[in-house]
Amino acid sequence: MRIAVIADDLTGALDTGVQFTQWGYQTQLTDHPETSIAEVTITNTDTRNKTPTEAYQTVYNIAKQLTHDIIYKKLDSTLRGNPGPETQAILDATGETTAILTPTYPPTGRRVHNGHLYIHDTPITETEYINEYRHRTSYIPEILETQAHITKNPENIKPGINIIDTTTEKDLIETTRHNTRILAGSAGLADALCQTLRNPPPVITIIGSMRIQTRNQTTQLETRLGATIIPLDTTKALNRTPQYDAIHAAETALKTGQDVVITSTPSTEIIEQTKTKAQRMSLTPEELEKRVTAALAEITENLLKHKTSGLILTGGATALAVTERLAIKNIEILDEVEPGVPVLRLDQTSAITKAGGFGQPDTLIRATKYLKRKHR
Repeated sequence: MRIAVIADDLTGALDTGVQFTQWGYQTQLTDHPETSIAEVTITNTDTRNKTPTEAYQTVYNIAKQLTHDIIYKKLDSTLRGNPGPETQAILDATGETTAILTPTYPPTGRRVHNGHLYIHDTPITETEYINEYRHRTSYIPEILETQAHITKNPENIKPGINIIDTTTEKDLIETTRHNTRILAGSAGLADALCQTLRNPPPVITIIGSMRIQTRNQTTQLETRLGATIIPLDTTKALNRTPQYDAIHAAETALKTGQDVVITSTPSTEIIEQTKTKAQRMSLTPEELEKRVTAALAEITENLLKHKTSGLILTGGATALAVTERLAIKNIEILDEVEPGVPVLRLDQTSAITKAGGFGQPDTLIRATKYLKRKHR
């Protein structure tokens, strides 16, 4: 698999190139992609501020020489420059009839809805970027200055440039699963393309922390990556009854490639109900914690029989219970996703641990992506 990336400025070339590097591809910035032996070649045309005609011709001349399996037109995530003429130039030069285009970049809030470009919930027309457009519009076909089709489903693409409504990483991954040689997007679509091509196994996240910060991070993981959230049956946990239903639900999700989150604290209501049940059973807070984390460790042991990219453990007591249940002999510290979020090897299992109150809203997303990118 050889991939050629055509960018219109240097910083864009590099921020997209690093996506491929993080997924293990040999990536090279070059003025001669037609002769490079790198898996991924990136060419900077420096056409961001050129006229549409100049930009079209420059990209056409480069694309005409390419024989790569995939040609990726790197776009600015706010669609500055000449995204329409440059994407059309690749179609014309290669003889391909179909291109998929979306500038969505979830970590920065760029998204496409009904063919309009937004930064978070703000149309691009209400931001400073609009001053760099030839037309005051958020409607992407008008920004591109070319004919294009709008669709929410990449399965419904037509000949020409197809603008796909996308908001999350999950949307972008679905988009890249369509077998199209010409793709146009920001670094967000490039990252999704890498995941589709590498197809890493899912990640298992085990949550025992009661911190609201962790619950918010879990919601982000579900919304943006499409993770399956499976609540622990805390009644069974308090009674030391096996968690067969949770294990079965998780195994079903893992077999379809979905990331899985097992959580003992899905909501404030569940937390309070569990505490009340524990009090009725005359359990101390320490006994409550021990029974819940033991149940989480039991589930973890069963799920690790399946192929995964790794394990995320949230909450110190949970991490300890799991490592003890798995009889881990060696914990090797390898890296750090962000401050306070270390990457480990638990004997032969890749893992990331996090205190309940640590991290940003997207910390679990970043941890999940880290494990998938490193999986080989």
